[in-house]
Amino acid sequence: MQGVGPGSVLGGRYAVTSRTSAGAHHERWRADDHTLEREVVLVCFPAASSVAAAALDAARRAAGIEDPRLVRVLDVGTDSGVGFIVEEPLTGAQPLSHLLQDGGLPADEVRRLTGEAATALDKASHRGLHHLALTPSSVLRMPDGGVKVRGLATEAALTEADSLSDERASRADAVGLVKIAYAGLTGRWPLVAVDGGLIPAGGPVGLESAPTIVGGVAAPSEIAVGVPNDLDLICRMTLGSGERGPVSPGDLALQIAPWPAEAPASDGAGGIRRRGRDEHEPTRVLPAVGDATAALETVRPDEADADAPYDQTREDAAVTGVASAGAAGAAAGATGAGTAASGPSPISAAGAAAAGVAGAIGDRVGSFARAAADKAAARAAERRAAHDDFDGEDIDLDDALDEAPPTRLEPPLPVFGREVPEAPSGAQSRIALALVGVLVVVALVIGINNVAKIGEHDGAAAPVITITRTRTPSATPTPSSTTPAPTTTTQAPPAAPVSITGATGFDPQDGTESDRSAAKAFDGDPGTEWRSRWYGSADYNGGKDGLGLLLDLSAPTVVKEVVLDLPAAQDVTVYATDSSSTTSLDGAQEVGSASGASGTVTIKATGTLKPASKIIVLVTKAAPAEAPNHYRAQVREVTVR
Repeated sequence: MQGVGPGSVLGGRYAVTSRTSAGAHHERWRADDHTLEREVVLVCFPAASSVAAAALDAARRAAGIEDPRLVRVLDVGTDSGVGFIVEEPLTGAQPLSHLLQDGGLPADEVRRLTGEAATALDKASHRGLHHLALTPSSVLRMPDGGVKVRGLATEAALTEADSLSDERASRADAVGLVKIAYAGLTGRWPLVAVDGGLIPAGGPVGLESAPTIVGGVAAPSEIAVGVPNDLDLICRMTLGSGERGPVSPGDLALQIAPWPAEAPASDGAGGIRRRGRDEHEPTRVLPAVGDATAALETVRPDEADADAPYDQTREDAAVTGVASAGAAGAAAGATGAGTAASGPSPISAAGAAAAGVAGAIGDRVGSFARAAADKAAARAAERRAAHDDFDGEDIDLDDALDEAPPTRLEPPLPVFGREVPEAPSGAQSRIALALVGVLVVVALVIGINNVAKIGEHDGAAAPVITITRTRTPSATPTPSSTTPAPTTTTQAPPAAPVSITGATGFDPQDGTESDRSAAKAFDGDPGTEWRSRWYGSADYNGGKDGLGLLLDLSAPTVVKEVVLDLPAAQDVTVYATDSSSTTSLDGAQEVGSASGASGTVTIKATGTLKPASKIIVLVTKAAPAEAPNHYRAQVREVTVR
């Protein structure tokens, strides 16, 4: 880019050092901040372009969102015809596009990366900011396993993709995240338009394109093994025909939660680990189906034959055995074994082992295994020229199966046994009929008795009220002339329930919280509930004083008590207010509070309150979930009296 290069200084403080990437509309450069003596990243673009003003404005707004999963914007400006955005450095971070160069990731890691990114974008959407240009390069994994999303709002502004409505933009980000999950599971990018073309397919991202079928792309389970049913279904629905799937990043996060709190120790799934190598060297794995030449990378001559010459013919035999297994399924296991029997070489033995493994799972992979096997043979030919010798140990099948981590396969439906229950005997049938007869007779007796009592009290006389008059006693009353006045006890009627007509989420920091499910807190169904998003701690990651629900009452009411149905132990405070603000408690009257409360909790007003038209249920300490480091507020039902 003109005006930017090694040695350039922008804004009088940012000394450019080296370029890290270049796109159609902008470039990324490393730079040193001479003022604060730190390394930064500069996103540079022509200041005279039509998108420069929008990009700078988007960066300023993105800088106001505090979330550790979003790349921080430190500064913006223009200098010498160059617009620039200053971002925090991401030393050691790996974009998802780099992680997928050798194939898909484990399903739990895909769930974690997608869920963390979705949670961050959901928080940004509450401030009116969206990404709209999600690709595998937008999601990064830090050395400690943390997840970062870069390009919030700015990527869309630079590519002029920020003209969607807020609702459509949330849907576009949800679709982009589903594409991220698809790529993470399969190592392929789905180039498919969604919602009748309203959300375009986008362009290539440096990964192989996913195979297309009628109505969309092939499901992840047709390309890779071990794909969880829920992730597979979400990809099918979202990337197929029709406007289906999650409508926002927050919706997607709820659908795929919970996810692991930390990254896995290794990204190898269902593979064979190389032995006898330095632990600091990256481990190569053999996928169950995919690049068959990975089998050859794990096979080396025995240590006793370390100086033996490399035999190209035996490598070809191994490749042929693995490719045949991927194409033909279980039948090719015998073919691989036959290839191994043709000679005692370790390479041929490993080829037969890989063929047996591939043949055992051939029925479950789908038609795309053939394409993967053919591609593997072609890639093996490219490596022959540079493949001089082997320097490790060979691997037998027993060791390979012992070292391969298990792959969890979830059945799509419960499996039922085929045993036919034994027919009841005659005596059992007679006993059952006798019990049914007794129950029928009892029901008839009760019914006749109740019918006979109908109208029994219809003509009853009105209750007699006796009024006792007491004469005023004389000046010298006698002991018998004084009659004590009767004592009357008046019991206050119970508080009547007040109908709730509407509800929204209440969050003093972010505005709203899970508005779509707020109506479940007063629908009368104890099987449904309002739930907030996931947080990493009970105090909402230390960034919130509380969150909850703002409930609209049918009329201004003097609130006497509020009954809550809480599915888990939480700290709750209830307020009565007339304000419709979802971020402020100013002017609110506290009804009462409870700590560590669960089940049916009645909060009574300690004094007489003024009439109020709204109720705020504020959960100040969230409840833990079944997964570690997962907390959220939960309310089943709210009754106001």
